[in-house]
Amino acid sequence: MSRRRSRRHKIRFSDRSHPKSGILSTGMGAAALILLIVLCLISGADRGLSGGWIGVAGMWTLILSIVGFVLAVRSYKMEDIYRLTPMLGSILNGIVVVAMMLLYVSGAV
Repeated sequence: MSRRRSRRHKIRFSDRSHPKSGILSTGMGAAALILLIVLCLISGADRGLSGGWIGVAGMWTLILSIVGFVLAVRSYKMEDIYRLTPMLGSILNGIVVVAMMLLYVSGAV
């Protein structure tokens, strides 16, 4: 038992770090997802009659998400990094971009 515990609690030194662009893209993805949910709730509460500002806020949310996705993809190319934050950023931003595109296509039909 003690041998197993010592293996699990070993100190590991690594030059890896979370890239700043990956952390930023994760934050942007989380913010875009929260904005998308809030905008959908506001629009639903007003039964779709919220006005043009909801559409403008939605476009800015889409732009924020696209920029976050590009930052996540760029941070994959860095060396000696943890890939967790770029992966989370690309997943969150990808979900928001796909959801926004579906909303705009369904609204145009």
